[in-house]
Amino acid sequence: MKFPLILLSGVLLVACGHKEEAEQVPTSAADSSSSYLTDSVRRINPESELTLNGTVTFDQDNVVRVFPLVSGNVEKATVTLGSYVQKGQDLALIRSGDISNYVNDYQADKADLEVAQQNLKNVQAQYKAGFTSETDFITAKNNLQKAKDELGRSGNILRVYGGSNTTGQPYFSVKAPIAGYIVEKNVNSGQDLRSDNTNPLYTISSLQQIWIMANVYETDIPEIKQGQPVDVQVLAYPDKVFRGRIDNISSVLDEQARVLKVRIVLSNKDGLLKPDMFATIHVHLPNTAAQQGLAVAQKALVFDRDHYYVIVQSAPNKFDVREVKVIQNTTRYAFVEGGNLQPGTRIVTEGSLLLYNDLTN
Repeated sequence: MKFPLILLSGVLLVACGHKEEAEQVPTSAADSSSSYLTDSVRRINPESELTLNGTVTFDQDNVVRVFPLVSGNVEKATVTLGSYVQKGQDLALIRSGDISNYVNDYQADKADLEVAQQNLKNVQAQYKAGFTSETDFITAKNNLQKAKDELGRSGNILRVYGGSNTTGQPYFSVKAPIAGYIVEKNVNSGQDLRSDNTNPLYTISSLQQIWIMANVYETDIPEIKQGQPVDVQVLAYPDKVFRGRIDNISSVLDEQARVLKVRIVLSNKDGLLKPDMFATIHVHLPNTAAQQGLAVAQKALVFDRDHYYVIVQSAPNKFDVREVKVIQNTTRYAFVEGGNLQPGTRIVTEGSLLLYNDLTN
């Protein structure tokens, strides 16, 4: 089937190679501002696909887990799951007896230092007047140095656990060690905490890079190789494909689900992928036994009345509708026959349905 249409005018932006190009194609039935993208027909080896299910999770190698340094009761938890926090931001406030002990130790060592300083002054005066021995003078100097060391030690402990708090207020502020998103939260207001708690209060991740953990059934294990290219799709963005590669393959099967876990690492600079999103993973398996075929972008196909069509740019400002037969579909390409297509033939991808309607009405 072939429907030629000569367009009176247009603006054509042509790019070299296989890159898509945008062009303004005014038609009698379409708005003159409508844009169409074109791509080239390619001759490549068909691919087989293995579809896996998985979930999005944060990068376990690029997170910080925040543990309580003191025991006590949580006065308030100031951030919620999923919140973005800055480095140094307060996450929770803990009322702790430990802090009171550290403050008391600091105050006691501070008083001891003052006593040692005064004692050294007295002994030094007596030593100069000949009323005390050199040994007493040296002992007083050593006692002063010990008092300084003790105060320094207790001051360091206080700074670690309570900042510069020397007022005796028994509060410990949990602060964010890095900037990022709260991806795990295990603390609530009123909760009692122990200093040996094994669960982190918070887990913080930048989410600039995320993991996809996919499940591989035993029968499919031989098909999986490290470094294989994959396409990832999530329900939130059904028309968007995230491309990556298999980064790691587990050596141990899950005892209950009887699946092997594989890890896919993806860049997430736009922050679109969130932990616990359900993901569908398409693993591309090269079909070396098959002969090369003509491949078109999936967006180029138009399905109408049980037939597939593509829009061919047969000449500048001239577009034809051609029927094709789909031999094989993948997430990237459709392998087709017919339509008098050749490698390098320009076909419309973005906006193909709109242009098809204009050409066939």
